[in-house]
Amino acid sequence: MRKILIVVVLLVISIYSFSNVKLDDFVIHDFNNAIKIGDITGKNVIVMFSSETCYYCKKFKNEVLVDKEIQKWLRTEFVIAEINPDRNKKAVYKGKTLNYAELFGAFGVRGTPTFFFFNSKGEALAQLPGYVEKDTFLSILKYFKYYRNEKISFKNFLSKKVDVVIGKKILKLNKEDIDFLLKNDPNTKKYNKKLDEFTNVVMDEEDKKVEDKYYVVIYKK
Repeated sequence: MRKILIVVVLLVISIYSFSNVKLDDFVIHDFNNAIKIGDITGKNVIVMFSSETCYYCKKFKNEVLVDKEIQKWLRTEFVIAEINPDRNKKAVYKGKTLNYAELFGAFGVRGTPTFFFFNSKGEALAQLPGYVEKDTFLSILKYFKYYRNEKISFKNFLSKKVDVVIGKKILKLNKEDIDFLLKNDPNTKKYNKKLDEFTNVVMDEEDKKVEDKYYVVIYKK
């Protein structure tokens, strides 16, 4: 009986550790904050131009963004933001201050969802209009990680069946950047044992065990 209980407990822990998280625990809703987080962490940024009345935006969030494997990639290798055409919110892009409705126009967004991929310096890399199926979106995420080091077309990437895995990162940042991440990135948190391994954890001092478990570990310079 004791062995059965132990197995059940371990199974529950395993399921909990790999369960998906709420979208607001990793999706950002501010354009400039997303770009700055990408700059600080060296991650590519995905901006989903969305709308509250958009059927396919809701479908993407309900069917794709909730997927566990998709979430692992987005939380560790990318910064993702969803923005709506809100005239009361402002962004600064290429020296111009624009409300979010104007930002949609500046990027030529004609329908939602439309995805823009940026490098860590905030430079637009690619545009992807329309709803994307889960498997295709996962391939796109892996492609952009691979493309950072190996310039290749998406078609060739798929045909070669390149194996790409999530990498581990140890970041050493100044206090100002760490404070910004803790305030504005919902997936960056001060370390505690309850956090799953896809959280970007901030440590007060170096810890090899934490580095072995978590994909993104942040120390103060």
